[in-house]
Amino acid sequence: MSRALPRLRPGDAVSIVTPAGPVESDRLQRGMRVLEGWGLRPRPGRHVGRRDGYLAGSDAERAADLAAAFDDPDTRAVLYARGGYGTTRLLPDLPLEALGRSGKLLVGYSDLTALSLALSRDAPFPHLYGPSVAELGDEPPTYDAESFRAALFGESSGGRLQIDGLRTVRAGRAEGFIVGGCLSLIVALTGTPFEPPLQGRLLFLEEVDEEPYRLDRMLTHLASAGRLDGVAGLLIGQLAGCRSPSDAGAGPTAEQVVASFADRSEGPVLAGLKVGHGVGRLTVPLGVRVEVDGDAGAVTFHTSR
Repeated sequence: MSRALPRLRPGDAVSIVTPAGPVESDRLQRGMRVLEGWGLRPRPGRHVGRRDGYLAGSDAERAADLAAAFDDPDTRAVLYARGGYGTTRLLPDLPLEALGRSGKLLVGYSDLTALSLALSRDAPFPHLYGPSVAELGDEPPTYDAESFRAALFGESSGGRLQIDGLRTVRAGRAEGFIVGGCLSLIVALTGTPFEPPLQGRLLFLEEVDEEPYRLDRMLTHLASAGRLDGVAGLLIGQLAGCRSPSDAGAGPTAEQVVASFADRSEGPVLAGLKVGHGVGRLTVPLGVRVEVDGDAGAVTFHTSR
C-alpha cells in the first residue's frame, strides 16, 4: 500500500543533495534564495559543491549525503540540487528500506528516476517530479513556478491534480499507481535488483536529447524484456531535444516513435503531458494513484491515500 504524498509547510527545513552531477555554486545559491522566499530553510549536504569529474564527489560522499538527508529528523524533504548522471552508482550502497520509511518528500527529476524506481520495488514511492534546486532562480525560468510551489505545499484542491488537454493516442480508461520518469534510467535499471514491477501500473515516460532511433532502441529493449507487458496505460511527457540533426523533417518524430509502442499497453495512451526536461514543465506527483481518461484526454493525480 502506497503512503500519502508528504507536503511541506512554511518554516520547514529541507535537505539539498547532489547524488549525480556537480552543481554550480551561484545557481545553487539563487535556487536556495527562492526556497527561502517561500519560507523554507534549505540545508545543503556536507559534500554539496564537490566535483569529481562528471560526478558531484566520490560515490561514498554522495551516498553519505543522501543517506544523511533521509535520516535527518529535522528536515521534511530531500531535494536534488541538479540531475546529470550518477545516482545508479549509489543504489547498491544505500539503505533503501530505511530511506523508504523515512516519510521525507523526495523532489527532483531526470537522474532522480533511478532512486525513485529503486524505492518503488515493494510499493510505489510517492514523490514529486519537478525542477532541481539549481534551476529555481534561472532567468528566464524553465519550469512552471506556480505548479512547483503548489506541489511542494500540497495546495491542490481536494488532494487532486487534474490535467486536461492531452492528446489521445489510444482511448480507454484506467486507474492505478503511476511510476516512471526518464526513459534511459528506466532502461538502465532493467534486469537489476533495483527495478520495480511495471505490470498493472500506469507508466510515465519522458526524455531529453535522444534521437528518435535511440528512443526506439530503448523501448524495443523494454518490450523484448517483457517490461511493457501488462502495463495499464502510458503517459508520454516531454521529449525535449529528441530529434535527428541529420535528417530534419525525415522519418518519425520522437513522439511518434514512443506512441508506436501503444499496443504494448493494455489501456489508454496519452501524449502531450508537459512534464520532463522541456521549458514550462509542470511538477506532478509520481508513485500516487491516478485516473486516466483516454476518451477525454485527461489525467487526475491523487495526492492522498
